Amino acid sequence: MATVTLLAGSRGLPSQMTIPRQVAHHGGEGSVYFTTDGQYVVKIYHRAPPEKQKMLLQILDLGKNLGEDEQFLAWPLGIVQQVDGKPSMGVVTRRVPASHVPLYKLIYSPIDAVAQFKQGRSWLEYLKIARGTAAAARMLHGKGMAHADIHLKNFLTNPVTGEVVVIDLDGLVVKGFLLPQVKGLPGFIAPEVIMGKSKPDELTDRHSVAVLVLWILLLRNVMLTQRCYDDENQTRDDELGYGQYACFSEHPSDRRNALPQVGTPLFQNGALSYRVLTPKLQELTERALIQGLHEPPKRPQAVEWERALAEAYDVMVSCPSCRQSFFYAYWRQPQPQRQCPFCGTGVRPPFPAVLELMEARAKGVHVPVRPLVLYHGLPLFADMIEPGRFPPFTRRGAPILGQTIWDAMQGCYRLGNLSDMPWQVLGGGGIRVGRGASVALRPGLLLNFGDGKRLARVVE
Repeated sequence: MATVTLLAGSRGLPSQMTIPRQVAHHGGEGSVYFTTDGQYVVKIYHRAPPEKQKMLLQILDLGKNLGEDEQFLAWPLGIVQQVDGKPSMGVVTRRVPASHVPLYKLIYSPIDAVAQFKQGRSWLEYLKIARGTAAAARMLHGKGMAHADIHLKNFLTNPVTGEVVVIDLDGLVVKGFLLPQVKGLPGFIAPEVIMGKSKPDELTDRHSVAVLVLWILLLRNVMLTQRCYDDENQTRDDELGYGQYACFSEHPSDRRNALPQVGTPLFQNGALSYRVLTPKLQELTERALIQGLHEPPKRPQAVEWERALAEAYDVMVSCPSCRQSFFYAYWRQPQPQRQCPFCGTGVRPPFPAVLELMEARAKGVHVPVRPLVLYHGLPLFADMIEPGRFPPFTRRGAPILGQTIWDAMQGCYRLGNLSDMPWQVLGGGGIRVGRGASVALRPGLLLNFGDGKRLARVVE
């Protein structure tokens, strides 16, 4: 065992901690240990520049007012001063619960992912993980910070709940305050950083967030190089492939990194295309990795990814063949073209009902905010009709205001009112739908869920 002595000013930590001599993880920057009480992680640097302690003190100070967002962060809590009485430099963070596993263990390759899917893991879980990842980045960026090292190995996640915690926060960047200490991991680093044209900041983080979110959803690095630019020097090859010659694998006109199996069902040795994502997620992908690849200001913010991923919850359906969750491609016509991206099975009648949720922007003016897909047995949750609300990470215990049922006699879905608030059909006689009553979800129907609530228009 070894005794670790901390610098004064730690956040609620004892002045000394005990760690085993056995390293839990050996990294390029330092060695990681778990304290014997199981509560903390201690990272001892191999070599630390003289200014490192000052930078860590500044990061500790930044962590004093994180509030609820600290749940996404393994924030530095203390600074190591000595190990067994000998001068040393390191940092202490909370230990993330054992329910969280390193993200790379879940999605490192399509083969591994397919094996997990066949064991019962759902793509909805990956959607939640992607949302948690974007939320963690949003929190940092919203406080004027950049992580500068966003990649698969710096996130821990609970695959069941989708909860995500970002680690390695001892290298944070704050413009004019905390200077960059690392460049990141090849494959995630923004092209301008690799080319030496820029230092890590929020704009370069945005590139890394896009690559990571898409890796989680599509189970591959969409920026992976397919050409060799220097067959004698791997480092130089990466610098060119992810820097000057960086290219999105599904670029519409530049096919140098294209994969032939993209678009083929995943369970048939294919690869998922970004085209199986919702239109909003497709738009963000194009802004990040086509328009914004070499023009950083065009890249979407982390909060845009977070919102689009949250909204995507409500367009998911289950494949009748492989039982995997996927985004119902309501944007594709005709309907038989809508297929499960995992096994290739086409969506079968009765096709889900597609609604457009609308919110008031001015008196008498409502604008579309997001789509909603309903099918037999699916509840109408309170967050679906509340203005400004996004689906929560879990709806376990959430209020249910309605229920969708298939009416075989009428050949349509009906939405039953389970709430105490009467609904109003706008137009066509202004039918009221009270508690226990239902309304047919036919195209063109405009439904008012009550004063101050959203409207819903049935698209198909």
